[in-house]
Amino acid sequence: MKIRFYLDKTITKKEGHPLRLYIYVSSKDRKYPFTQYSSLAKDWDFIKEEPKKSHPLYTAISDFLYENRRKILKLLNSRESKTSQQIENYLLGNSDSIYDFWEERIKELEVHRENRSKTDLNTGGTAGKYSNNLSVFKAYKEELMFSEINYNFLYQFKLSKSKTCSPGGINSYLANLRAVYKQAIKRGLYTPESFSNPFEGIMETTGKTKDKYLTIDEMKILKSNPIDHDFYRYFMLCFYLGGLDFIDIASLKKSDIKNNRIKFIRFKGGTNELIDNSIFEEAKEIINYFEDPDSDYLTPIHKFSYKPYRDKYVREIRKKFKKLGIESYVDSKSPRYTFINIGSKELYLNRDIVKELTGHSQNDTHSIYEGKFPYHVKDKVHKEIIDSL
Repeated sequence: MKIRFYLDKTITKKEGHPLRLYIYVSSKDRKYPFTQYSSLAKDWDFIKEEPKKSHPLYTAISDFLYENRRKILKLLNSRESKTSQQIENYLLGNSDSIYDFWEERIKELEVHRENRSKTDLNTGGTAGKYSNNLSVFKAYKEELMFSEINYNFLYQFKLSKSKTCSPGGINSYLANLRAVYKQAIKRGLYTPESFSNPFEGIMETTGKTKDKYLTIDEMKILKSNPIDHDFYRYFMLCFYLGGLDFIDIASLKKSDIKNNRIKFIRFKGGTNELIDNSIFEEAKEIINYFEDPDSDYLTPIHKFSYKPYRDKYVREIRKKFKKLGIESYVDSKSPRYTFINIGSKELYLNRDIVKELTGHSQNDTHSIYEGKFPYHVKDKVHKEIIDSL
């Protein structure tokens, strides 16, 4: 990878030659974007690729080059791979409007919703929610740059909404902004100057919600008293595959299985987290049970209208589990929360590994520079959680 600034003498304009950024990632991935600056040849040091003191904008260009060369060193010393577009955004687009990316995100979600609708899997209007929340922020501040998002801005937004919004409503707006902000960071569209999280401690305190996880003892009851019903199998499959959501197993296809691993992007909550988990015997047995040579899907959920079927699934498993003595509150996310709680709280396993298994996005900026855990590390934790039942 090569990155440098240079004055392009092949182009001459009234202001002189344009200052450009040379980005070479590979022969098929290279870019030469323009900066806002230019220079006459007599005002430029072509050996140092810097302006001479005779340049009218000597200080501004020198500061610009110094700051960006510092960022280039950081990129070159990082082991994280980036595309030329991501590098351009990082170096030249750090003050872009978050609203522009927000609108792009809405378009992505709308396309995803259209694709889902082909199999009648309605995820609940996420694109609509993103659009509504964007309107709220635009009404509060007509334009908002990534660099303006700090604790003070978020606090002032909270104050402006406190008289008309419940704490939960305020949290919903802030959570949506945070999701867009974090997604932009993950894509390399914006890199904060500070590692401090502007959203830390900003959320409103709300009433405690019901715990939605089952204990190890309750899961042992389920495993030792199998129910001959698809709803029971759905619940256990979500758990065995690593705490997947009901929407995940409804969407999974045979093509998502590669080398005895389930691999897909978890498209939920404003994040695109990769699931890459081993399929252990317990999950394989359920997948084999649902095997349908005439269908590409792993389960028959796609045959039904998603939301009514999910609601029926929740109602029925509550009734069936209660007959077995399960007292914990159960809903469609219970397998996910149960997997996380057993791994992190009851078995004291590495929380970061459990998060990666469940496709739970990390909350700190450091995580964008870190790689994934190797299979043998992830699979060991995954197996320990299953074997605890």
